[in-house]
Amino acid sequence: MPRKSAAELTVIPLDQRLSRLRPPANLSEPERNIFVDLVTACPARHFQQSDMPLLIRYVETAALADQAAEHIRSEGAVVGGRLSPWVTAQEKAIRALTALSMRLRLSPQARQPNNPSRKSPVSYYERMTVDDKT
Repeated sequence: MPRKSAAELTVIPLDQRLSRLRPPANLSEPERNIFVDLVTACPARHFQQSDMPLLIRYVETAALADQAAEHIRSEGAVVGGRLSPWVTAQEKAIRALTALSMRLRLSPQARQPNNPSRKSPVSYYERMTVDDKT
């Protein structure tokens, strides 16, 4: 996103309303709840219309991970001496959520600035002071 000029920062936009993305009609009730929770938890300008396909996949995957967790809680992770297929479903859903959260800038790591400040190395004289062998 380009920087704003000083003149642009002094202009008050006419339309103060910030519109948030609305959930599509084809989402299930749990997916719709996750969508609304997520969109309202972020700043209004966080999501753009172009984010909608990724956001929908994120919501579907989160609902699937929740469903898998419920099955694992009720049936157990091991069923009949074998690992429940829900464990695999949950694992894959969590991997997808991790990848999508980075793309949608939802994770703490993704929210960090792209220009992290690097500490300057310790000077030789400071090192001598710490490593004084006397």
